[in-house]
Amino acid sequence: MYEEKWRPQFHFSPKEMWMNDPNGLAYYDGEYHLFFQHHPYSKIWGPMHWGHAVSKDLLHWEELPIALYPDELGQIFSGSAVIDKQNTSGLKDSDEDVMVAIFTHHGEDNEKQSIAYSNDRGRTWTKYEGNPVISNPGLKDFRDPKVFWHNESNKWVMALACGDHIRFYHSPNLLDWSYLSSFGENYGAHGGVWECPDLVHIPVEGSNEKKWLLIVSVNPGGPNGGSAVQYFVGDFNGEAFICDDDNKTIKWADYGRDFYAAVTWSNVEEPIWIGWMSNWQYANEVPTDPFRSAMSIPKRLALRMQDNTYKLVQTPIDLKKLIKETIVQKEEVIIQPGFAKKLKVSNLPLLIKGEVKELDRETSLMKVTLAGEKDKIEILFDREKEELVLDRRNSGNVSFSNEFPSVDTMPLHEIYDFEILIDCASIEIFLNGGSSVMTEIFFINKDCFTLEVSVTGGEVSLKNVSIDYLKSIW
Repeated sequence: MYEEKWRPQFHFSPKEMWMNDPNGLAYYDGEYHLFFQHHPYSKIWGPMHWGHAVSKDLLHWEELPIALYPDELGQIFSGSAVIDKQNTSGLKDSDEDVMVAIFTHHGEDNEKQSIAYSNDRGRTWTKYEGNPVISNPGLKDFRDPKVFWHNESNKWVMALACGDHIRFYHSPNLLDWSYLSSFGENYGAHGGVWECPDLVHIPVEGSNEKKWLLIVSVNPGGPNGGSAVQYFVGDFNGEAFICDDDNKTIKWADYGRDFYAAVTWSNVEEPIWIGWMSNWQYANEVPTDPFRSAMSIPKRLALRMQDNTYKLVQTPIDLKKLIKETIVQKEEVIIQPGFAKKLKVSNLPLLIKGEVKELDRETSLMKVTLAGEKDKIEILFDREKEELVLDRRNSGNVSFSNEFPSVDTMPLHEIYDFEILIDCASIEIFLNGGSSVMTEIFFINKDCFTLEVSVTGGEVSLKNVSIDYLKSIW
């Protein structure tokens, strides 16, 4: 188990069958709960259940029995979970705080919002007898409730995806909901349907300031095609979200093809989120068995004031406890044109970290290649075009979908530091303290690789470079 070809070794994946969106992220009594969209009888998307896993450290996961099954009201689509510490719902009946899941019932006729609750730390669930708690107002897309407690108004607030906009509702008790406002009809990217919203109060680096971050997934319409996650920064007064930027501004959380439906954990002191590492263009076709899909690494979130606007900064959780062997540890590495640095890598996963000490004015390109005998993944910083390029056209098995082989780009003016997480079937690139991020999956056919770094035009000086083999979490 967990040793199959292309099985992620430090990312959560289900033991078997289909998984997509993370749901019901909540922390309680030393455990991080990760529920997820799950079809337990197929590797292809089908009638949705809520799968369930828990972790004490956001790295090592224990998969638990299915939490929520479809019923006469419909399939169990995406949603969130909260710890009702004050028992506002009146659903508590044990010494434990009641955990309440708020989800979309996807019926044949429409979508509506319902709740379920647990009084035993999320181990067993009861659906509320008064479901649905929000009936459909006549909208085709009406789903993915994300709920949080808003201290200033002393109410629960829900963000809900409604096709091309987000609606906000509030409630004193999680049972009785009232409409507040909507946002987004004329804001951001609208290449596809809006899904999986989140609204979270988030710190600004280097200050005591906090801003409100509205997260919205869109499918299709991402910067490199297919599904992706956009965000808006502004203020929330308990009734409405007011965006700081003009309505033409589009901000992407991740420029890779494989980061979607990301949401944050509730009941934590600092914002942490996780996303689904796939893309709806080919998610049903990826060549893994007996499971399909993995989650991203969990990441801490903050905002950074950069170029007179707020930019989302993502930092992967600390992987120190997974380091098995350090194969490179150098204070300085100088790479000259025509003299590439090469390293034999006997297996994956890998963690690569370092800083750029100096980049010659003449340096036009810097390239990192992970190559097997015939397969390779290339990362290229094109200084003249001011972009990072990720090329997976030759990354092993790419024939399962015409949409999969791709050359994807991210705007990038400069590189100061880098952290690259490479699992058996994914790469996550964090640059400049996490302000530029790309996440992509691949299906390479070799266990032995060459890691190569080369430059064109002028030399590059790197410092504090480390490359580590990582242990499996399983």
